[in-house]
Amino acid sequence: MTMLSGTRPMHVFQIRYGPAVDLDPGFEVLDNSANERPDWFEYWPIRRFLLGETLDEDAFYGFLSPRFKQKTNLTAATVHECIAAAGAATEVILFGPSIHNSAYYLSVFEHGEAEHPGLCEVAARVLERIGKPADLRSLISDSRNTVHSNYFVAKPRFWRAWLAVTEAIFALAESADDPLGAALRAPTSYRGSRDTQMKIFIVERIATLILVSDPSFATQVRDPFAARARFYKLPVAIVCDALKIAYVTQGRGQYMEVFRLVQGLRGFLNLQVRVGDRLGCRRVRPYLRNLKAYWHG
Repeated sequence: MTMLSGTRPMHVFQIRYGPAVDLDPGFEVLDNSANERPDWFEYWPIRRFLLGETLDEDAFYGFLSPRFKQKTNLTAATVHECIAAAGAATEVILFGPSIHNSAYYLSVFEHGEAEHPGLCEVAARVLERIGKPADLRSLISDSRNTVHSNYFVAKPRFWRAWLAVTEAIFALAESADDPLGAALRAPTSYRGSRDTQMKIFIVERIATLILVSDPSFATQVRDPFAARARFYKLPVAIVCDALKIAYVTQGRGQYMEVFRLVQGLRGFLNLQVRVGDRLGCRRVRPYLRNLKAYWHG
């Protein structure tokens, strides 16, 4: 257990897939070297831990991939400091790297549909079956609640809510005779191949779905737009995110109309920013340099 002096307890793990994997020594280790179910990716070791351990109700728990530092530029010490500094009511803290790709879409499910065609239809059927129906086509997620790559820590109340949904999905996906289980096991595109099953991309969106649907979980976000590269994509992404937040909080239809307008023009607008940066345009380059600085805190 990790505990900074005078602060709350925390158990933040990195998942080990083999002895050669270089992990941050400041994190605890969740050993998945055996990797009995590679088809479930990180869900398998997280599931095994949550089902097998008694959790401290006051502690934060997190389960991070070996590439956490590479993707976020955050060390274990920084993560621990963020947890220690969180408000007393906070139950969930998000450490996702730049969410610019999902910010362009209405929600992580709309983004998922663009990357993995058929995801929304399968996810909606699954949620209906397990008694958690949701209108995924109109769902809105933004930087206040978007979870990326399981890069978050949370108290047990949230993990129980998450596990209740994901275990129901797990049971469906493991059902050999259920057509919905077959849909969850269907391969979809990922990193240039089609050897990853749809279930993975639905399960990784459940944390966001819970945070959007249940405002009782007090959430803190580290910095959702700190990016390592492709900074030219950030301005339009931040505008899209701001428009979504404005629409959710104020309900004015104009915000949604402008969001859809900017979303449709994002390729063109990103190109203008990229070219402006390469040409050294004084109306572009200084601001991109400032955006780059957020990666280093």
